[in-house]
Amino acid sequence: MSLPELFFTERQKHLLSWAEGGPVRAHMEDAETLRITSPTPHGEPRAPHDIAVTGDALLYAQASESFVSFALDGDRLDVTHHALDGTRHGWSTALPTAPRGRWALQDVIETRSAAGGTGFALTVVDEQDEEEEEEEGEAEGDTLLLVAEGAGTVSHRPRAAGSLVHWDEGAAVVVLREDRGPFQPLLRAEPLDVDAARPVITTEGRWLDGRDGEALVLTDAPGAPRLALWNLRDGSLRHPDAGPGPGPGAVDDARFIGAGTSSALVVRTYEGTDRAWLLDLASGAAEPLDTPGAGRLLLRVATPRGAGLYGLSTTEGTSYRWISPDGAVECAPGAVPPDPALSPPTHTYLGTTPALVYEPPGETTAAVIALHGGPESQERDELRWDGLYRELLHRGVLVVGLDYTGSSGYGNAFLRRPWKDWETAFGRDLDACLTALRDRGVTAYRTALLGGSFGGSLALLGCVLAEDLAGAVAAAPLTDIRRQAARAAADDARYAAWFSERYDLASPLARQRTFDPEHLTTAGPKQRVVIVHGENDQVTSFQDSSALVARARELGLPWSLTADASGHVPDDADEARFRHDQVRDALAAVLDLP
Repeated sequence: MSLPELFFTERQKHLLSWAEGGPVRAHMEDAETLRITSPTPHGEPRAPHDIAVTGDALLYAQASESFVSFALDGDRLDVTHHALDGTRHGWSTALPTAPRGRWALQDVIETRSAAGGTGFALTVVDEQDEEEEEEEGEAEGDTLLLVAEGAGTVSHRPRAAGSLVHWDEGAAVVVLREDRGPFQPLLRAEPLDVDAARPVITTEGRWLDGRDGEALVLTDAPGAPRLALWNLRDGSLRHPDAGPGPGPGAVDDARFIGAGTSSALVVRTYEGTDRAWLLDLASGAAEPLDTPGAGRLLLRVATPRGAGLYGLSTTEGTSYRWISPDGAVECAPGAVPPDPALSPPTHTYLGTTPALVYEPPGETTAAVIALHGGPESQERDELRWDGLYRELLHRGVLVVGLDYTGSSGYGNAFLRRPWKDWETAFGRDLDACLTALRDRGVTAYRTALLGGSFGGSLALLGCVLAEDLAGAVAAAPLTDIRRQAARAAADDARYAAWFSERYDLASPLARQRTFDPEHLTTAGPKQRVVIVHGENDQVTSFQDSSALVARARELGLPWSLTADASGHVPDDADEARFRHDQVRDALAAVLDLP
């Protein structure tokens, strides 16, 4: 199995818990079977445990470390707990009668019940047959139901639309998330008693975790993300990492750890690498945890026994970390092994532009400047492009992961600086990068740009700004900013303001619009440009890319388009391998690699 296939397959496995010897994981073996695999300590094999996927919903309950299936039968709900050791336990409860038809389950989340055990909050909708719906008008909105073994059902009708993310019986509130397109979600904590004098309290931010009247939310993202402790009773918002916080860098994720709300596991990103910290929420004191070589850390699960992290790095491969409430760390390797011939990347500044620089193990013969998507994202030491950096480095190609102006992770001023003047800002970034490469003996003729999504748009723009570049490979780029903005606004009107704030859509001049077919095809006449785009992309337009390449070829430019059947990113292991191979071969052609 190739590295892209191996990596894709591993990412489909869900980290559940930790047993002696390593991680406990689950994956869909087929459409009807969930397979749980456990580590094999002392060489003793453990047979996988299969769970039949039946009913209306299946949830992994982290508090009890079990899968829970839910089946609605009229006004009765059947609940079955499937423990990780293969044992089962079931119970049933009566639901209130649906006023006009029957309940249909839309979603379910884990919570705590007043009885002190695990409970579940269901989002249901009252379905009625089509004839009644036409006569009576539109169906009513969602109903929320709290169920727990041995307890009665509690019902709540939300005052406003939104997805349920938390039900807190102690604070007597439910928390709903209103997704607002490109802007920060609005979190609304409304009292369970609709007649109560307490008002609905709100905050903007990303929901992370909640329990016992407290919630962890991420505010001020993506420019300057900060961890906040939100009191669900009075609405107060407190930043426990006041001052420098738990180490340098921006908060990426966090969860409560242990039995209460006194401490949290926090993942922060600094200079392209993630670090984990144990944070005392009362004092703000933070203890760094032992996670070297992990690269990017994805927080996958948080149980009363601890939290599980998935690490991925270009040089160090993949790994799993388990953090106990006292900060002890256990580690196990993932499917992608380290590459001992390669050194971890160096975070540096090329002029004023930050970058991660990956050095080849031998002589440098060429360079690739890699441009992340977003634009409000950043380069990290992770398995970017499904391990492609590894192959390039072993072929003598130096890789620069450029955090161009407009990236997140370096403050609001850095993020906003290029708005409506991307050409000037990216021109400075590219000049600084090419100057640094030239000082190392790598000319622009031996340098290619590689970008995905918005990074692909910048790769095409780079060929306009520096005609002596070898060329570019752009995967799923945005190639017509006006058409892209119009499509996004048609789906969600809030995108109109987002795009107009960042791009000069109103200008009659293609150069000022920047990401316009007329301007992007003023690239150098000898530059090889390859666009790789999935025909089923729902984010950026394959048709726009096809039209751009057709225009370039009419102008005599040596451009080409490689199509595949994927979406914006590959949807399965075969598509991941195909996309990887197409990008690799395109770069080899642009740089004339042996």
